[in-house]
Amino acid sequence: MKVTNREFTNIKNGRQVYIITEDDSFKNKDFVLLECESENIEVEITIKYKYNNLDDCFNLIPFELFGNFKNKDEAKDYYKNVKNIIVYRIKYDNKKSLSNELDPELLKLIDLSSINKNTIGHSSSEVYEVRLKDGTNAILKIQYLTSRNDLKGEYERNKWLEGKLNVPKVYYYKELNNFQYYLREMKNGISAHKVENFAKLVGKNLKQIHSIDITNCPFNNNSVDNLLKIALSKIDIILPTILEIYPEMNKESILEFLKDNKPTDNVLVHGDYSLPNILIDDNGKISLIDLGDVSISTKYFDLYYLKKSFVRNKKMEFFNDFLESYGLSEIDEKSMKWMDIIDKVLF
Repeated sequence: MKVTNREFTNIKNGRQVYIITEDDSFKNKDFVLLECESENIEVEITIKYKYNNLDDCFNLIPFELFGNFKNKDEAKDYYKNVKNIIVYRIKYDNKKSLSNELDPELLKLIDLSSINKNTIGHSSSEVYEVRLKDGTNAILKIQYLTSRNDLKGEYERNKWLEGKLNVPKVYYYKELNNFQYYLREMKNGISAHKVENFAKLVGKNLKQIHSIDITNCPFNNNSVDNLLKIALSKIDIILPTILEIYPEMNKESILEFLKDNKPTDNVLVHGDYSLPNILIDDNGKISLIDLGDVSISTKYFDLYYLKKSFVRNKKMEFFNDFLESYGLSEIDEKSMKWMDIIDKVLF
């Protein structure tokens, strides 16, 4: 893949950077050779998007993530000649010593000889498995301040949930030199779907989450009203994607469906309640990780993404066991369809 000097410099200097190109030949998790005038490097594609125009692109992805642009107009001008807009998120490991980037306060906590990069998953963060000076295993996440997923939000939600659910203990959070650094406990256990009888355990756990008192919950970014507001504002951008899935609909019928079938329940949701984020230990105890999307919302927010995870991990034969354990006799298909359309907005 050929890139400009400016893009090349941004990619070499940063952990993950977005670029716009007309080359549609690559897909998620591909390793590709980036070619510039003076040097070539191997990088990984972690996300791929397609957009109808630059306005749609920069309305959904902050212009700062594309490089050192002063504003959105400068970024649009830079890419103005690109017609078929393909966006890749590029990840480059520049092998720089991690210890050179860390705050002395954090260095006091970590055994530097224990740092191992975790390459599993699709996180926009750099994830490291580390050991604290006292021998405790921990997870260190590092991310750009301007990334779509906010480590500060994950840190704040994790702290709020301590004592309410079995979540990791927080050891450290700081913003330094345009990066966020978040250190938390590494929980014992393996991904839920790898455990026998996992569906019933997961059902009880999700019911526990949805039963937490939300009176003083400060997180409502995924509230039903907010989700609907976002969908209505971006309907023209996401319309082609929705019509591919629901060809019998049109813009007017989609808008009518979203307004008329808005879920009315309000519970605390995990926000990314997928099987790999649910850890089960040898005693059947569940721990929850990746808490950055915790919010007040409809229970169907979690049910929708959990069912997708059952399908993705080829465990749908156990979904009814989950529903029975959760206490739901049948799933509301209109609410699931509502979430399916919302999912296309949130991508």
